[in-house]
Amino acid sequence: MDITALRVKIVALRKERFALENKLMGKPREMLAGPLIERYAPCGKPNCRCKKKDSKGHGPYYYTQLKTRGSYTLVYLGKNKEMIELARRYSEYIKDLARLRQINREIDRLLEKLNRSKLKRKVE
Repeated sequence: MDITALRVKIVALRKERFALENKLMGKPREMLAGPLIERYAPCGKPNCRCKKKDSKGHGPYYYTQLKTRGSYTLVYLGKNKEMIELARRYSEYIKDLARLRQINREIDRLLEKLNRSKLKRKVE
C-alpha cells in the first residue's frame, strides 16, 4: 500500500471512530447488565416441523446472561418486550465497544506501517 492509500484509510477509520465515539458518549440509555441471547429449541413431538432437516426449532426464546455471586446465570425474559429491548441495548453497546477497539488497533497498525516507510535504512 502506498503512503497516500494508507493516509486515506486512516482518515476513513478516524471518521468511523469519531461517529462511534459520539454514539457511545451520547445520552446514556437504560439497559440490562447482560447481553440478549436468542435460543431455538426442538419440542418433544415426533412429527413436529422442528424435527425437519434445517429447522432451527421453536422460538426464539429470549434470555439474558447475568453474573450473580461470581458465576453466570441465564435468566429467561419471556415475551417481556421492555426487558428484551434493554438486553438488546446492552448487546449493541458491547458490539460498539468491540468495534471501537478494533478501529483503534487498525489505526495503530496503519500508523506503524506509514512511519516504517519513512525510516532511513542507512546511516550516512
